[in-house]
Amino acid sequence: MTDTPSIPNPLCEIGRNHPRDKHRMKPLEDYPGVWFCPKHDLYATVLPEDVAENIERGAGYVMHDGSEGVAGRTGDERPGGIVFYYRSGH
Repeated sequence: MTDTPSIPNPLCEIGRNHPRDKHRMKPLEDYPGVWFCPKHDLYATVLPEDVAENIERGAGYVMHDGSEGVAGRTGDERPGGIVFYYRSGH
């Protein structure tokens, strides 16, 4: 397992922007290093900061399962990079 147990799951991007809806994302089964928020259909992973900074919000993004997604914002720093949010492109 790649996650360190002492590092909490990332906050949902929605909760970072709307404190009344602050909650943490859950690890996505079968995809280590990917989290999911079922309430907002939002995913997150950790990318190197320089990679995440070069992806424009709203741009197409290949998701963890190979399907087409849409890039979101970045979040907190983590070991290995920064939290990067994205959602399905459907």
